[in-house]
Amino acid sequence: MHTGPGTIVTTRLSTGPTHVVLQVIDNGPGIPAALQSEVFERFARGDTSRSRQAGSTGLGLAIVSAVVKAHNGTITVSSSPGYTEFAVRLPLDGWQPLESSPR
Repeated sequence: MHTGPGTIVTTRLSTGPTHVVLQVIDNGPGIPAALQSEVFERFARGDTSRSRQAGSTGLGLAIVSAVVKAHNGTITVSSSPGYTEFAVRLPLDGWQPLESSPR
């Protein structure tokens, strides 16, 4: 599902001792409960009127999910009318800050 003009999108980033969490929240129309379990599947589209010709392939969230899983993380969705939240949780195990390169 895609949100329309005027939708407010908020991002939050928080860390804990073992993980980092990225939240993406919007006040759009929401994702119907029946579709929430499918949004991370390949070619999933909530709006059947959208087509590949209109630019939607249904691959975006499937790619995000695959990348998150490849890094031993999780992604979840929580949605109701007027509120949708995607939360990505990634472990900090083995994380090292990048060294600054001289300019």
